[in-house]
Amino acid sequence: MAASSVSEVKRAAKQRGVPWAAVRGAYQELKASESERREHPNQVRAAAWCVATARTPGCWPFWRHGFLSRWGHKLAQGHDYTSIPGYDTISQEIGWMFPEYTGDDGTERLWDFLLSAYDRMPSSEQLYRRALDRAHRELTANQVPF
Repeated sequence: MAASSVSEVKRAAKQRGVPWAAVRGAYQELKASESERREHPNQVRAAAWCVATARTPGCWPFWRHGFLSRWGHKLAQGHDYTSIPGYDTISQEIGWMFPEYTGDDGTERLWDFLLSAYDRMPSSEQLYRRALDRAHRELTANQVPF
């Protein structure tokens, strides 16, 4: 995050009477929570991409957007999942690794997920602003009115 953005949040915290340590603590909690929330979906995407590109390891770093970039346009043109090379093998492998993608609609749910846009982590600036709001709410909730 740019230093000016941190400075802006620090100024806002001071104006609202929120200690910076409280904002930093809330920031760390939010960042950990956001990271944890993305861990499992990221594992599914990465594993599926590795199965799909097993013979081309140079492609492995592109797991976040690979399916959408490589095959999303085909589906947008009206093709179905069978137009994706190895879609059935990928579905089977991922079903073995992640049982939530088995069952009657497992393959469809898997491909809907894999061909969806990647859920990016919020920027540091967004997290700091949310942290300030959270710390301020906690501070005001704990104040005793006189």
